[in-house]
Amino acid sequence: MNKKLMPIYEPRSDRKMRIVVLFSGGASAVPFMVGCGGYEIVGAISTDKKASGIKKLEKLGIPVEVADIHDFYGGKAITDMRTREAYDEKLLSTIDRKKWEPDIIACSGYMYILTKKFLNRFPNRVLNVHPADLSIMENGKREYTGSHVVENQIKAGEKVTKSTVHIMDERADHGPILFISEGLSVGNRSPKEQQELMKKKCDGPAYREALNMLSKGMFAIDSNKNIYIRDKGKWVKKF
Repeated sequence: MNKKLMPIYEPRSDRKMRIVVLFSGGASAVPFMVGCGGYEIVGAISTDKKASGIKKLEKLGIPVEVADIHDFYGGKAITDMRTREAYDEKLLSTIDRKKWEPDIIACSGYMYILTKKFLNRFPNRVLNVHPADLSIMENGKREYTGSHVVENQIKAGEKVTKSTVHIMDERADHGPILFISEGLSVGNRSPKEQQELMKKKCDGPAYREALNMLSKGMFAIDSNKNIYIRDKGKWVKKF
């Protein structure tokens, strides 16, 4: 391999790739992640003690811990990033206390920006799924980032919507792209209806495939954050 490339995950002979999920709501992509031979979800943390995903994941046999972010902030603005660092430390201590030893952190509907304190613990190994094709550019910037992106895509006249699995960094929706789902035709659906259907047709399947490829050691990254995929024994630059 080119010395400038680093595998994001290298398969091990002694165990499967281990995943910890972070979520804030329904964790809709998680049911698509279970049952794959190359990896396993060893635990999950919810930022909301009332999140509907808690019971969903427990029914799937996934241990769930709760670190309610609103309780942690105690009335402070959730945008206070100094407090966020302390909260992220709580997430890390929970992972350590449970001895989950994850190889990959998979965010599924996780609603908050992670700080360097957390990201540096798992370099290039914290993933997220975003309900838009992040490879679409406008004036040198990603066109569909942030909230309400499904509505924005429909208003812009996009005929299909896609979901992107990407590596997280400190800027929301700006990390390197690993995988883009198949397109889902918009038709006559409302933005809300489209996004709900995307969870089943785009988000979940894309996450499952990205994690499956990761578990086989098929992704590498260079110092400029370019992603490469192993194809027929060679590394091919993507996106």
